[in-house]
Amino acid sequence: MSEFQLINSIKKLCLGISIALILAFLFFQSSFLDHGWIHPNSSQTYTSAITEEQFNKDLGFLNSTKKLKKYFLEKINEEKLNEIDSVIFADRLLRERFYHQNTNVQLKDNWFLYVFNFFSSNRNNSSYLSSLNPDYILRFNGAICNQQALIFQALMEEIGVEYQSVLFNISNSSKSFGHFSSAVMVDGNWLFIDTNLEPKYDLKDSTILKRLLNSDTSLFNSMYPENTVQEISKGSIWLSSKNKNPAFRGRIFQEICYFVSFYAWILFFTIYLMLRSISRE
Repeated sequence: MSEFQLINSIKKLCLGISIALILAFLFFQSSFLDHGWIHPNSSQTYTSAITEEQFNKDLGFLNSTKKLKKYFLEKINEEKLNEIDSVIFADRLLRERFYHQNTNVQLKDNWFLYVFNFFSSNRNNSSYLSSLNPDYILRFNGAICNQQALIFQALMEEIGVEYQSVLFNISNSSKSFGHFSSAVMVDGNWLFIDTNLEPKYDLKDSTILKRLLNSDTSLFNSMYPENTVQEISKGSIWLSSKNKNPAFRGRIFQEICYFVSFYAWILFFTIYLMLRSISRE
């Protein structure tokens, strides 16, 4: 194949991809077509129940990280909260800000993510579709464990408090329990935080996290009575991502899919025009 033929083939390919991306965008943006086939059967990754919700609809105006952080810092300054009280306030704030309900990225906002999800092994759940963008999540009233943990940890970073992620993967219960929560360092002690499932416990008790990490079954059952277990295997609860965004890679992947959904056609069309110009010379 000559250089001219190669350039011509790549040119045609880029033009074809550009047209395909534009048609896909128009197809998935259409409100006249049924897109139910590409949605997962289950909208929630985890099904753990909450007996009582502390949702406060009056906090709906906190619909961006900028507004949330500003409100959080203003309240801390107004009430002159110390570090531990600031952590308690953040915990209560997110318990009241969100329902326990997954916020998926909507099809119209990222169609390529849905296409990827449809052809993946997770096509029947929302593992890839569950938003990892705090600003996007805050546009809605629902958020599950990892989503709330991301936002809580962002608040901790704002006030300079160290944090970690606490992960649960308990498979020997009556029903599997997967969960995501946080831990914060206050006065030299790591404290357990779960704004999502809203368990009842003394947040200031520094032994809670240690006992959970040591597979304390009685403590777990008292905190999560809807998910009681006979035994917790060693290593089923662990720490991760100290002072780091635990969903960094997932967030980047969703952003790449967003770029493909809206702007990739421009990239391929630009390459087409460049090659077209070269082939004319």
